[in-house]
Amino acid sequence: MQSCWSCPSNIALVKYWGKREGQLPLNPSLSFSLKEARTTTRVVVHQKSTGSHVFLFEGKPSIFSERIENYLCALKDEIPWISRYAFHIESTNTFPHSAGIASSASAFGALALCLADLDRQFGETSDDQFYQRASQLARMGSGSAARSVYPGFSWWGYSPALQGSSDEYAIPVNGKIFPGYSQLRDAVLLVDSAKKSVSSSAGHQLMENHPYRDKRIEQANVHAEELLRIMQTGRYDEFFQLVEQEAFSLHALMMSSVPPYLLLKPNSIRIIEKIRDFRNQSHLPVGLTIDAGPNIHLLYLSENRDAIQRFIETELLSLTENRAWLDDRIGDGPVKVE
Repeated sequence: MQSCWSCPSNIALVKYWGKREGQLPLNPSLSFSLKEARTTTRVVVHQKSTGSHVFLFEGKPSIFSERIENYLCALKDEIPWISRYAFHIESTNTFPHSAGIASSASAFGALALCLADLDRQFGETSDDQFYQRASQLARMGSGSAARSVYPGFSWWGYSPALQGSSDEYAIPVNGKIFPGYSQLRDAVLLVDSAKKSVSSSAGHQLMENHPYRDKRIEQANVHAEELLRIMQTGRYDEFFQLVEQEAFSLHALMMSSVPPYLLLKPNSIRIIEKIRDFRNQSHLPVGLTIDAGPNIHLLYLSENRDAIQRFIETELLSLTENRAWLDDRIGDGPVKVE
């Protein structure tokens, strides 16, 4: 038996930072799935007697094999048939691993979709439960992956303000979003591709005893609810203002953790300043967000693409590593590959 899925990464607008046991979030998050940045994963299962698990990335044995092995082991109670089979898993990305896009989100999203599909083939998951099941399984591998199994905008984390929300899985929220946000594009400006000094997993752990932990949880809940309300309208200025505040809050948490750490680079700061100056001068709806790294995500609307790309080429590329950037946009979600 086998299954193959292509799953996008996603970019968080309200950030998930800090988790409880079971890969459950300290706060809700809101994101949108990308279109071009994707992982395609094929899973073939064999009877256990035929061999052990194999994981290949871009056709070669991967340094993430142990993480995948541990993930499958952790799912044995959740998916009992896993223990009876050996897995042959092959994955490819459409984007470089160091590209400033959450590769774990697309990777575990694609793998979880395959597992949920196989579970459906075994008769354990129904069609109407499929994507929720995939989101739950993805979360157990990488928290942000829970949001990648849906097209457009998704919300992960329980909130009394959003019916159906859960810490266990993400839910789609496209029906609550003003149509203009379907134009969102994400220009990923690659400042530094070197391995981060502190991994995201370690950063999440540092939130356990963070001096501002409780205030951050309170802030994120307020921001998530407020951003969802803003996105029911075309108030783009308020949207970009709040999205930027979330990005800066994330990096402020890193700088104020114990021990503190800094992932932004000098050129990250220069790019941020140029984007804000450009917005003030052009009066175009444009903003930025930053994940747990030095690379900057320039967010804008498709109708302004020509002006934004001229700005990138003339003002920003000299500040990126080897003039590198990725041009992406809001996407249509995962696709089953036959």
